[in-house]
Amino acid sequence: MSPAAPLAAPLQAYFDKGVQAYTQGHYEYAMDLLAFVVKQVPDATEARRYLRLATQRQHSQSPPSIPVRVALMLLSVPVRCWLMLLSAQGQYRQAIPLYERMLCLQPRSRWLLSHLAATLHHAGLEEATLLTYTELLNAHPNHLPALRQLARLSMKRGDDLQARQCFERIFAVAPNDLEAQQGLRNLDALGTIKKGFNA
Repeated sequence: MSPAAPLAAPLQAYFDKGVQAYTQGHYEYAMDLLAFVVKQVPDATEARRYLRLATQRQHSQSPPSIPVRVALMLLSVPVRCWLMLLSAQGQYRQAIPLYERMLCLQPRSRWLLSHLAATLHHAGLEEATLLTYTELLNAHPNHLPALRQLARLSMKRGDDLQARQCFERIFAVAPNDLEAQQGLRNLDALGTIKKGFNA
């Protein structure tokens, strides 16, 4: 996946150093560099992807203890309220860096990933939205709201294969899901139409 937004030369240097730090196992340094790039260019998809990978690696190498996790959960409540307020006011671009910082502490949080994805979508950052929904589903494969959103976005982009995979996963988890049934029917009809045009 290529970056959705090109990077200026100075930011490209930060990105390159961040990737190098990641590949060498210096995850904290990589996170600092890549977070700076993402803050400057929120739709720098590759920088965001490497930031997530570095965060996850750092977290798995040094997982917080149970008391620390409980403390983080309690301390995050006011920040989550602030994020919801920013979103309610339509200040999506201001909310994104806060979500990023929170994810450094809780990289597999369903709540944070799903709300970040929705915020990125409202901010018009399509590539970053897709990446975040994909990341959420990698951590939580049966998260139905994320599967629905990814299916809708994939159909909108003309990525019928990904949309079909999402609808089939929804159907496997919730066989009576009407949207998944309708989505698969629509994709079948669309496939028939495309075959007719190509014949």
